[in-house]
Amino acid sequence: MKRSSVLDNQSVKRYKGKGHLSLKKSFGQLGFGLIKIFLFLLGLGVLSLTFITGYQFLSSSPYFGLNNIVVAGVSDDFREELIKISGIKESENLLSIESSTIKRNIERHPWIKSVCLRKEFPNTLYIEAENEEAMAVVLLEKMYLMNRDGIIFKDVESDDCIDFPVVTGLSAGDKKNGANLKSVASFLNAVYLGDTPLSVKELSEVHVEEDGTFTIYFNKLPFKVLFGRDDFDRKIDSLSHIIRHLRATNRLYQARSIDLDYSDRAVVAFTDRVV
Repeated sequence: MKRSSVLDNQSVKRYKGKGHLSLKKSFGQLGFGLIKIFLFLLGLGVLSLTFITGYQFLSSSPYFGLNNIVVAGVSDDFREELIKISGIKESENLLSIESSTIKRNIERHPWIKSVCLRKEFPNTLYIEAENEEAMAVVLLEKMYLMNRDGIIFKDVESDDCIDFPVVTGLSAGDKKNGANLKSVASFLNAVYLGDTPLSVKELSEVHVEEDGTFTIYFNKLPFKVLFGRDDFDRKIDSLSHIIRHLRATNRLYQARSIDLDYSDRAVVAFTDRVV
């Protein structure tokens, strides 16, 4: 008979004992890990609570009370109106002011294009506003003001200055209006910035034709000018030379139209002939 059974049993017992110790060690490590996680979450909670409590204290502290509002980019008369519509309350705490809300409130004003806010602690709020700048009156179902980007930004009201060129020929609801107005703005900016005897003030009407080309009318000049739809800088320069020549030859008021929609020439129609 084999006599190894006792040794075998001892061997088995030793193996079981090691497994038990290993299991206890694993549970110990798991418990220690859970304790570390708990302590971390507890510390995080305490830190968050401290931050919230501190913020609430500071946001109600008179030390950060708003007592100076600086508004730049607009006139003094307009300054008070912007502060009023901003929603800023008297003696409001600078920390508690929501910049995004103030920005949104001010930009609702039709004459404000953009707003930038900056807090300077402890007591000052800077508001940098950019005014819309009207460049033309757009005639659709009613009259609107258009800015330098070719964007309609407000209805014309009784107290608005409308001493601008009038854009005609557009139909309400036409999907091409946006592109046509940007093209008109490009033309007007070229006139405004160009070194020519013309000025935007001398323009009376910019008529947009069905194909998107422009016909220009002036306040004091008797003729219309066909400008096409592009290459405005060259055409404006060409028109300037033509006007100078017509004045020099005393034929300025005999011209009835000037067609610049050519790549290599201009066609001038007079009351009795075309040249």
